[in-house]
Amino acid sequence: MRQSVYLRLAVLLIRLDVQREEAQWRRQHSRVRVHMPNLSLHLKQDIGIAADNRVDYAFPADKAGRLARRLRRGYQSRWVT
Repeated sequence: MRQSVYLRLAVLLIRLDVQREEAQWRRQHSRVRVHMPNLSLHLKQDIGIAADNRVDYAFPADKAGRLARRLRRGYQSRWVT
C-alpha cells in the first residue's frame, strides 16, 4: 500500500522543520574559541574547554532534553494507517 502524497508532504515538512530548529539552535549556541596556552589539557577539560580550544556549551542534560522533545514530537506525529 502506497503512502498518499499528503502524508509524504507532511513528513517532508516535519523533517525540514526539525532541521531548521537544529540549525537555529546551533547558531544560538555557537562554540567560542578561547586562548589559554598555559593551562594543561586536563584542567581545560575540567572547566569545559575541549581539545580544540573551544568552549563546550552543549551540556549533557540540555542535549538529553532536546533529544527527548524531538523523539516525543516524532512519536506524536505518527500517522496510524
